[in-house]
Amino acid sequence: MKPVSMLLLGAAMAMLAQQGQNAKKDQASAPSSNAALDRMVAAGKSPQELAQYLFDTHGCSNCHTIGREGKLGLTEKGKQRSEGFEGCINMLTAMTVIVQVPEEKRSPQQRQKAARFEEFGCAACHKLTPGKLDLTEVGAKLKHLHLGCVEIEKLTSSQAGARN
Repeated sequence: MKPVSMLLLGAAMAMLAQQGQNAKKDQASAPSSNAALDRMVAAGKSPQELAQYLFDTHGCSNCHTIGREGKLGLTEKGKQRSEGFEGCINMLTAMTVIVQVPEEKRSPQQRQKAARFEEFGCAACHKLTPGKLDLTEVGAKLKHLHLGCVEIEKLTSSQAGARN
């Protein structure tokens, strides 16, 4: 095998190993996140406090800032990553269609959206199952609490407006 091919193969293997480690971390943190939510609900925390906890601990703050009037802002990293990005809610809407297409038959754009779905943290609450978009255990709990993506955005950004 040529040296360049070996280098590319090594890089690809390293990326797959890193993705596997990240998936294990996400799976390991799901029970603790779920337990933390249970404790907060039992303690009578408000929807705003729950939303802020989720914003702070589920990767939202990597790309978003607390905005105003029901909308989140973007960090510098978020601005860079948002180039060509349609937004979180539109991403979920698109994924409900993409998930019905077998992976091997997806277009390059569909593959890119599916990769961004994972990269942007949607998989903390939403999971791709063959033929449909489903909820993780944490996502199902949040749905029961009426704390979906849109509600979390509204609660965290309106809370900032109330503080200012």
